[in-house]
Amino acid sequence: MITQRLKGFFLIFLPYIFLRGLMGRKTSTIPKATVARILIKAGAKRVSADGVEAFADVLTDIAVKISSKASQIAKHAGRKTVHEGDVKLAAK
Repeated sequence: MITQRLKGFFLIFLPYIFLRGLMGRKTSTIPKATVARILIKAGAKRVSADGVEAFADVLTDIAVKISSKASQIAKHAGRKTVHEGDVKLAAK
């Protein structure tokens, strides 16, 4: 009987607790170390954490726009799979 109550408790409140923990933080799709590496390869000697976050946000926005266009192109061609050509065409 107690195990059923505990099981019910975890099924109801655990997802809430988990999501509440994630919602408090801003997560980026692109790893920050990778973004910093791109900026350094482009010629920056040092990169601040705010600069990395801003650049990651810009890259994510651009990537979402391109992927959305590529998905529409694949759908128009009657496919569910996005191919390399779809991405290249969407990026133009």
